[in-house]
Amino acid sequence: MTPSHPPPPVPALQLSTTSPRLRFVAFLVLSLCLAGPAHAQADRTGRLEGRVIDSIRARPLVGARVIAVRMDTLATTRGDASTDSAGKYHIDSLPPGRYAVGFESLLLDSLEINVSPRWIVIAPGQTATIDLALPPAAKLRAAHCPGLTLPLQTGVLFGHVVDSESENPLRDVVVAMSWHELDVDRATLRPVNQERIASVTTDDRGWYRVCGVPTGTWISLQLQHEGRTGPVLRMQVDDTLGLAVQHLSFATSAARAIAETDTTSVGGNGTDGAPLYGTATLSGVVLGPDGVPIALADVRVRGTAASTRTDARGGFSLAALPAGTQMLLVRHLGFAIVETSVELRAGMKSTSTVRLQRVVVNLDSMRVVATRVRYPDFAMHQKSNIFGRYLGTEEIDMQHANTTSDIIAKIPFFHIVGTGPKAKVVSARGPACTANIVVDGARYFEINDVPAVEIGAIEAYPALAPSYPIEYGANPCGLVIIWTKR
Repeated sequence: MTPSHPPPPVPALQLSTTSPRLRFVAFLVLSLCLAGPAHAQADRTGRLEGRVIDSIRARPLVGARVIAVRMDTLATTRGDASTDSAGKYHIDSLPPGRYAVGFESLLLDSLEINVSPRWIVIAPGQTATIDLALPPAAKLRAAHCPGLTLPLQTGVLFGHVVDSESENPLRDVVVAMSWHELDVDRATLRPVNQERIASVTTDDRGWYRVCGVPTGTWISLQLQHEGRTGPVLRMQVDDTLGLAVQHLSFATSAARAIAETDTTSVGGNGTDGAPLYGTATLSGVVLGPDGVPIALADVRVRGTAASTRTDARGGFSLAALPAGTQMLLVRHLGFAIVETSVELRAGMKSTSTVRLQRVVVNLDSMRVVATRVRYPDFAMHQKSNIFGRYLGTEEIDMQHANTTSDIIAKIPFFHIVGTGPKAKVVSARGPACTANIVVDGARYFEINDVPAVEIGAIEAYPALAPSYPIEYGANPCGLVIIWTKR
């Protein structure tokens, strides 16, 4: 894993702080800025056609906008068309000449990548063909990490950090990261879930870049600047693309002093200190996979006291929020939990649209030809630690619990403080001793972040237990590990 600063511009694939759409428009304006009065078109025009391919997923790119601009005349001549379901496009009535052809897509916009245009000559009365394609994922990664060969299942994370009050780039900000990787103990040949920690510092323009982060794994990320630390954020690098952009903002007023937090890992247990407040407001709507509004979904911003439920139209509104990049959590029974970053500004109202995906899948009948342990880490811990309490799927389902905290409340060495999204697991040592909550190997969760119906197994270890899974960090207040049904 190699953290570094953004590379210099690459001829074919360029990183920029401006929108690709704006860059392409600027390219058009530059090419036509000397244009005089339009001349009459030739009697016989030509036609341009072709396909646009998504090289990353090996399929047609649907809905891409193809633009052709004539470059060998001062006359203003251009044409455009969108690709159909087969990735095909055609542009009619183009005067003969030499054209620059490029395309725009949502993926390139999100990655802030500009693909250089192709050149072609349109002959009178003829059809010219030119096929376009998204660069392969390996080429996209190489453009950001030149000279490096990234191992399999690793990718690139980069972004821009600004001050939330002035919107100016912030230099010398430490971007601290942690994640868990499954390894094998060579002595015992047992799987070991190890925490990895890395950090990188923003450059003079506020940019950061990390090459070699794992793909398809939850990464915890936190900004540290001038002795203060921001909230813990969570994100993933897509395992197909291997490239992710995460722009961030830092608000000094919403940051804690580093001395107040657990510096042994990114953000400690994610619940250090009292809830944060501010003057920002967030509103939005929660939709299902079919676009239908979801009512009564729980919505909250991590690390704050703000929480609510969506109305009949799926709408929500949260006030008194801290500024900067914050983590929005949305959950509803029967849907996967959504964690997404939101940009908040002091005294301003931001909006967010959240889409939930169902977790219940009905499968056709099948014949089982082999079986294996569904939760291998759970089974391994149960065999090697005698000081924990272990609940399997059947035992959990038999409780018919409304919330996960209802399940934990029945474990003798823990107590529940609060209800709903604000509920916390504390040890018998006192209400200020909060247990560490781990979900599917990732830390910094609240106990009710996962609905009870989605839980497949639970491990619980009391405070100062002589033996427990140390890969999740020492916590004198206890440890709860949740494995979801997957």
